Amino acid sequence: MADILIYTKTFCPFCSNAKSLLKSKGVAWTEINLDDQPSRQSEMIEKAEGRKTVPQIFIDGHGIGGFDDLSALESQGKLDGLLGLQGERASSDQPQCVKVAILGSGPAGLTAAIYAARANLNPVVIAGNEPGGQLTITTEVENFPGFPEGVQGPDLMVQFRKQAERFGTAFKTGNIAKVDLSKRPFTLSLENGETICAEALIISTGASARWLGLDSETRFRNRGVSACATCDGFFFRGKPVAVVGGGDTALEEALFLTNFATAVKLIHRRNEFRASKAMQDRVLKNSKVEVIWDSVVEEVLGDDDKGMTGLRLKNVKTGATSDTAVEGLFVAIGHHPNTGPFKNLLAMDENGYLKVTPGTTRTSVEGVFAAGDVADSVYRQAITAAGSGCMAAIDAERWLAEHE
Repeated sequence: MADILIYTKTFCPFCSNAKSLLKSKGVAWTEINLDDQPSRQSEMIEKAEGRKTVPQIFIDGHGIGGFDDLSALESQGKLDGLLGLQGERASSDQPQCVKVAILGSGPAGLTAAIYAARANLNPVVIAGNEPGGQLTITTEVENFPGFPEGVQGPDLMVQFRKQAERFGTAFKTGNIAKVDLSKRPFTLSLENGETICAEALIISTGASARWLGLDSETRFRNRGVSACATCDGFFFRGKPVAVVGGGDTALEEALFLTNFATAVKLIHRRNEFRASKAMQDRVLKNSKVEVIWDSVVEEVLGDDDKGMTGLRLKNVKTGATSDTAVEGLFVAIGHHPNTGPFKNLLAMDENGYLKVTPGTTRTSVEGVFAAGDVADSVYRQAITAAGSGCMAAIDAERWLAEHE
């Protein structure tokens, strides 16, 4: 077995996802929680060659990177070899066949799992490479019913998953590479080579964060550039940072970062926010937040030794550019639906969201249902996603009963 070391934080969804993947492999690891041992932060950054994000994973002394890197190794079929597991697992050319497969593990997917499991449909959830969905990178959720004092997004998703597991839901980590919806049972091919067949399919793959698309952004990702303040804000204690975006997520990130940073520059391309009025009021009253209106990030500045050192901004009205010194950039500019594998297989709108029959979760293919943000370009709330997950499970149960 390989020697595995993971640097984590307590409130870190990607840390939990990495540990869940390793747990599914049946391997043990040593964990260093930087909340409990903050003095080891510099040790991690040095070993990880300047990376300032968690988790940081080392296998036999070799730096793997974070959860995305670990998941990519799994998708490429390389992880078992690194873990010393090759030859230990029985292989089979026969796909696993289930009544209901659920793609995605956010509020929609896990609610669908709870209802499907309680209906004795024995669902399998394919969690994807972002288990828990967008709530795992959200700080305090104040508008989910039943939590008058609010709840941390990652904590809420842990409870969702525990409830689904309680009723017998099975979980798999990985992404879908290819689907065959031409006949039943439907065939799902995972990126790691595994195949699953399902009598009914619930798609709740949600939406993923958009990046700016700059070469310099890619260069300094994990070395100053992040999409998760909850995960990585800790590394910027006593330093100035920036957030780009104008919706609720961006403003939530900015407020959360005021707990660590000396100053937070909130960069928005318009002259007004899209966020809720309550969130705007909190941000505009916070003395640590400076709003930079009508501006976009043109370049992330820095070098290989120091990492990110600043941003070059461009005023969209005047065209003038200016440099600002910050050591972190948190990107929160919206999301795109994760519908790639279903292109030309299911009906979609012009933005790639799945179309469903009004009042139901039925897609253009019989036996395939869609729930959550993957089919919702309007509301995009955790509570509406959970509600549509319930609908999808009931729709699937009734459809299966009609087609036995």
